[in-house]
Amino acid sequence: MRILLAARRYPPDVWSGTETVFRNLYELACQGHETRLVVGYQQDRTMVPSVASAVDLRGVSKPKAWIRMARRVRSQVREWRPDVVLSNSVEVPPTGVPTVCIVHDLNFGGEEAGLGAMGRKAFYALRARQLNAIVTVSRASADNLRLAGVPESKIRVVHNGVDVDSFCPPSDPVPTDGRVHFVVPSRILPGKGQHLALDAFARLPDRYKSKSKLTIVGAVADGVYLDRIRVQAYGQPVEIATNVPAIEPYYQGADVILFPTVMTEGFGFTAVEGMACGKPVIWFEQPAVREATGGIGLAVEQGNAQAMRNAMMKLIDDADLRAKMGESGLKYVRQHLSWQRVWQRYEDVLKEFVDSHSGAR
Repeated sequence: MRILLAARRYPPDVWSGTETVFRNLYELACQGHETRLVVGYQQDRTMVPSVASAVDLRGVSKPKAWIRMARRVRSQVREWRPDVVLSNSVEVPPTGVPTVCIVHDLNFGGEEAGLGAMGRKAFYALRARQLNAIVTVSRASADNLRLAGVPESKIRVVHNGVDVDSFCPPSDPVPTDGRVHFVVPSRILPGKGQHLALDAFARLPDRYKSKSKLTIVGAVADGVYLDRIRVQAYGQPVEIATNVPAIEPYYQGADVILFPTVMTEGFGFTAVEGMACGKPVIWFEQPAVREATGGIGLAVEQGNAQAMRNAMMKLIDDADLRAKMGESGLKYVRQHLSWQRVWQRYEDVLKEFVDSHSGAR
């Protein structure tokens, strides 16, 4: 197949789970197909692949960014004539060739209600009717798309993959000071719930806190919120590491991963990446995260810092349980969420529409 891949954001220019997914899909597509890549950049041209047709989106509004991306995608379709377009941006324009868009969730950065969120959901439903298909990353996310008005016939569910070469148990023993190390690896913004992890940690009785520590690590998406959690962490055995060059060592150096998200997640990368590193995970209960993890880990009531504290105490007390849970999670990820397995499913979806388009001509 000749596959044109298009996205407004691409790592390392912009880091998040959705951008990392798209990068992995592009790299896998290159292994067996002719490909072209159209990407926007927010910081610098050198931070997206040199082979990409890059679109300068620095300092422009979202509508202008959509227009610039649409023009570039259309020009590449006219010039190169791909069999199919795969996009990470629902604004990708109609081009006359089959077009599939990936939608991870409808949380819009944490905004769950209000006119803004309602308008965006209506826009997604409208755009879905102009696309051949929307690929979404969990059955839970598919349910939310249907509730937003996206026709069921347009939805395909393909779970995300995990880079098991990067997210893996450490090859050498990690130095330890004997304390149980809890790590919260996520973008730093209110919806990811770092303040709740801090609240849970602060509630630990002194005899537990004296044998544990907490690290919060991730790209800063909200500077005001970062200041808030720094104040909250004051005087506690807590480290806050921001915009680190590589997050994998933080997973590998953890004893337990915390995933206190209060956003309606489409998948739950933090949880499964922790599992891929052989770590037990404590996560706030919600359907997409349970689906992504296969239910492995300790699920606690969403938003309940006291329940998270109790789960943390349980794992501090029981090293055998930590090891058993870590082994189960690692096995699950390797069996079900490798990127090669995920890409095979994407190929099936893309080929479905390439074949139907060819037959219709």
